[in-house]
Amino acid sequence: MFRSTLLVLLLIVATAIFGRAAAAPGPDPEILAVVGRLVSIKRLPSPCERKDGSAEPDCITLDGLYEAKYEIQSVLSGTTHGPEISFRIADHYGFPRFAHYRDALLFVTIHADGNVLQKYQGYAVHRTTNGSWATCGDPYNEFFGDPAQGVQAIDFADDLGIVGDFSEEGIRERFPEAKYLDLSNGRIRCRRGIPLSDLYERVRSGVLAARDITIPALDR
Repeated sequence: MFRSTLLVLLLIVATAIFGRAAAAPGPDPEILAVVGRLVSIKRLPSPCERKDGSAEPDCITLDGLYEAKYEIQSVLSGTTHGPEISFRIADHYGFPRFAHYRDALLFVTIHADGNVLQKYQGYAVHRTTNGSWATCGDPYNEFFGDPAQGVQAIDFADDLGIVGDFSEEGIRERFPEAKYLDLSNGRIRCRRGIPLSDLYERVRSGVLAARDITIPALDR
């Protein structure tokens, strides 16, 4: 009984670390906000999984755990220590949605013992014709079923794919932003989204502020 209780308590503590960099009073954790390009991502073993692959009795985990590596494309805030960054991800919904795409806006807490993505604060972004970045649709609000905000016409530099590579159902599943897509001429193109600077500010003044984490505003 003591062993089972201890396992559950350890998992609760681990989940808290992924969501908030530090619970103890003190300075804000160091947050690195970057646009990164996916190099690799792999699922980590569950804390409830024994070495022989069997499940640990009475052990409960609420998140899938992953380890990712990204090549840094642009730094919005924070200090980098090389051309790449590696970090862990905890995601209750399974494989991180943003990692289906090549590039993402990432808010990563820097730890000496391993970097951690601020929970759910990774967003797929795509190059625009003016050399900036933008989301397709509103991943910040629509992921949780809330009305989209701030979506505007965007000229994206590249297609998202080829229509023939997916069934209609596959397009809906692979591209949750389907209502913003143009499927003409056999190509999958996004037409509307949120500029990177707007999304950054929404995260900075919304989720991160609610977690008592401060990062600087962007110069516009």
